[in-house]
Amino acid sequence: MDLVPDLDLSTISPGEPRRSRRELYIDAFRGLMALVMVQGHLFESLLSPAVRAEPWYVFQLMFHGSTAPGFLFASGFVAGLPRAPLSLQASLRRARRLLFVLGVGYFLHLPWLSFWKTINEATPRQREILFSCDALQVIAVTQLFVILLQWLAGRRWTLVAAAIALAIVAAAPGVWASGLGGQLPEMLGPYLDRSSGSHFPVFPYAAFVLAGTLAGATLGRAEAGVRHRRALAAGLGLIGLGALTATILEGRVDFWGPSPAYVFVRLGGLLLLLLAVEGTTRAHLPGVRAVALLGHETLLVYVLHLYLLYGSIVTGSRMLRGFHGQLGLGEAFVALGLMLPVLLGAAWVWRTAKQRAPHQARLLLVFVTTYVVYEFLTRPW
Repeated sequence: MDLVPDLDLSTISPGEPRRSRRELYIDAFRGLMALVMVQGHLFESLLSPAVRAEPWYVFQLMFHGSTAPGFLFASGFVAGLPRAPLSLQASLRRARRLLFVLGVGYFLHLPWLSFWKTINEATPRQREILFSCDALQVIAVTQLFVILLQWLAGRRWTLVAAAIALAIVAAAPGVWASGLGGQLPEMLGPYLDRSSGSHFPVFPYAAFVLAGTLAGATLGRAEAGVRHRRALAAGLGLIGLGALTATILEGRVDFWGPSPAYVFVRLGGLLLLLLAVEGTTRAHLPGVRAVALLGHETLLVYVLHLYLLYGSIVTGSRMLRGFHGQLGLGEAFVALGLMLPVLLGAAWVWRTAKQRAPHQARLLLVFVTTYVVYEFLTRPW
């Protein structure tokens, strides 16, 4: 629910008018990831099994594999732009907002809007879904860690973060194979691997958030020419490293699982894509600002598209659930064409409200959040 001034998956900075100057390409990059994510989720949910079995659909899944890493990478990019470490006040403010994002992540997994019914009636499968580590969880937890790291390591935090990211990537295959996640409490185990149903466990996906933060700190503040040379060299180097690693690990580690090769190739591709998106923004191509609007309000887009696809425990609405697995390709494109204006309109309305009345927007978020929490804690069933 991107209902706070400046609350999105990258900056996580609600409650105040925008103060920092952020270039359009950053929002356009995040918006592109959001757009492809919406299309992927909609097709996965609404297309019939026969359509999803066709070769073209299986082929396009390879490209959609970059959506989640791109989302995580983008979440860290803007967070790495400010000089670190932040002041104590700024750090606490960002930590509070990240905790809000973490709460939204778990809220989206709730089976019912009732604490008592959830703890007493949830099935083992529903509990697995509730505690699974999804995009918002890994983003919030990793960025909270970055705040702590910046305070502990000071100006050397980028070197330490790079070392930790490499350690996470290297350890991921062993962590997944160890089965350690199944031995930990049900709230902690899902952060380690996918055995309990997590889509984006810390190993290896936190590395994408850390890499994005490092890119923001080292590339985002650089002059455009320097940034382009560094990003191009790093992107090609990472793809080459990924190809070499894939060859070494072939037959030992699944490339599409926790393989370091997967991480390196995806990161290299994302850096090259970031350069391409920046080029389109400088060329002022049509539609770039609309895509950037989606990127400016990514949390709103993320939550709203899930509501439209799957319904909400707050309203009890099922929305498009009745069409799941029922549509052909043309019908799915029509559904996508109808959904995008809704997402764009909501993003424009909320951004405008934040710019013109930030205090009132903040109060609205506080009211909505308080109401939902009250209902969750007091509903007996």
